[in-house]
Amino acid sequence: MKHPGVVTSLLARAALPAALLLAVAMAWAQSPAQPDKAAAEKGAIVYVRYCVSCHGKSARGDGPLAADLRVAVPDITTLAARNGGRFPQPRVERIVGSGEPLRGHGTSDMPAWGDAFKRTAGIEAATPEEAIRNVTHYIWSLQRTAGK
Repeated sequence: MKHPGVVTSLLARAALPAALLLAVAMAWAQSPAQPDKAAAEKGAIVYVRYCVSCHGKSARGDGPLAADLRVAVPDITTLAARNGGRFPQPRVERIVGSGEPLRGHGTSDMPAWGDAFKRTAGIEAATPEEAIRNVTHYIWSLQRTAGK
């Protein structure tokens, strides 16, 4: 073989995506199959205090301020349905905590609550991270199945 270093380099490059896919698959498999009930109960309080005004009591994007926003408020009861039937827990935690460059989340249209929870009483948690986890589990508990 004329260029063994090239072959080794190509094999190493191919192994990196495979290792990354394996890590993602393992994390996916280790995530819980359903929301934590105790966390969801505490998260319901956080949701009512901070999320209802836009997302609504039903979490379908029909809160009292929704009509006044530049961007349509999404129905967050369909997150799992829009994600192949699996609730995207890490992504929801990230969006609630620090935002995500999505239409409606990349600007002040939806505040990232991580910093706000640091300065706010009434999050029903010892830390902002716990409040974010709790409200995420509450949102998870609201997921509708097809036909509901």
